[in-house]
Amino acid sequence: MTTAARPTPAHMPRRRPTPAAAETPPLEARPAHRQPWERAILASSLPGNHRFVAIALSTHADGRGHIARQPRVIGLVHATGLHVGQVRVALATLIDRGFLRRPPADSPIDNVDLVLTLPQGALARARRAHQARAAAQADQPTP
Repeated sequence: MTTAARPTPAHMPRRRPTPAAAETPPLEARPAHRQPWERAILASSLPGNHRFVAIALSTHADGRGHIARQPRVIGLVHATGLHVGQVRVALATLIDRGFLRRPPADSPIDNVDLVLTLPQGALARARRAHQARAAAQADQPTP
């Protein structure tokens, strides 16, 4: 009875394989309307500070998600009472998760113009959470 030789690290390639090219380019996120965006933020699993910064930022947005007067990091620090580092981390997380877009992607977060965007699936999760809350309220007896 013979067994096949088990692979060892010596059998692995010496260089990292090059990543495969994406077959389809990623879709450009469009600006999100303010009210569904806020519902998606509140239904998300983001930490409380991140949601607080997001809602403070959304107060500066118009109904279509464009922010005419950008509050910048220092404005959000004054509006929320959080430290500069906490606001920067919250903005970076919101950008990474797709809730915000900054047009020049390599620009510093302190002076960048932000646009509210909805990541895929966020609106559906917010709708399900809203329906679950409405169903729970309907099941409660009225006094």
